[in-house]
Amino acid sequence: MNRLRALLLCLGLALFGTQAADAQTQAQAQSNPPTNLAQQVPGIPLEVQNNIRRFIQKSPTVAGFRTEVDFLEPSMVLPACPGGTIEVLSAPNMRLWGRSVVQARCLKAAWLFNIPVMIRVYGDYVVSTRYLQAGSRLSASDMRITNGDLTGVPDDVLRSPREADDRVLTRPIQMGMPIGLNDLRETAVIKVGDPVTILLKGRDFQVTGTGTAQTQGMMNEMVRVRLNDGQVLQGKVIRPGVVEMTLDR
Repeated sequence: MNRLRALLLCLGLALFGTQAADAQTQAQAQSNPPTNLAQQVPGIPLEVQNNIRRFIQKSPTVAGFRTEVDFLEPSMVLPACPGGTIEVLSAPNMRLWGRSVVQARCLKAAWLFNIPVMIRVYGDYVVSTRYLQAGSRLSASDMRITNGDLTGVPDDVLRSPREADDRVLTRPIQMGMPIGLNDLRETAVIKVGDPVTILLKGRDFQVTGTGTAQTQGMMNEMVRVRLNDGQVLQGKVIRPGVVEMTLDR
């Protein structure tokens, strides 16, 4: 008899513990509602939500990228569109990237609503593998490609390490930080004392010659070149080792 009572007591405690755990779980769920409310937009028909996502995916600004679309006003309610269809459109020249606005329109009922959305765009970009000092010329070991949300990094972020070829940093970069085109400058493709080819162009002629660089320059910069006869002229760097000079006559 005592053993039976002990067994019933154990079962009762186990049942009480299960009910208490369930109650605690329910309480936590009520006190911590789902955070992804942007995906729950009961006031916008599911078909319209899917049309908005398809419309954004076809935008040239996100072509070739994977996108995620969150609706920023989950309480928004679209009116009915009796006898017609709800069109999706955007303002002219609207860049559908990051925080944006698309429009839903019903011609039959003559209404148009702006729908704020967050468009996350995922793709490859370049980050540093270590701390990089200003003035550093980047090598392959200084960079790696990562995949992430491009709307969270600067627009000029490098998409490939090759974009950093023949460039040096204008500012220090912390490890793991994205590297942008504006963080770089070209290295001089012509240095003082370098032999250069001179392309001399006139209205009706073009001749080539050789000389020695008196100043250094990057692409499209002006440099001074001393000719073999001692004359010094100025021309524009058009490619490594080549300077173009144009005569008006």
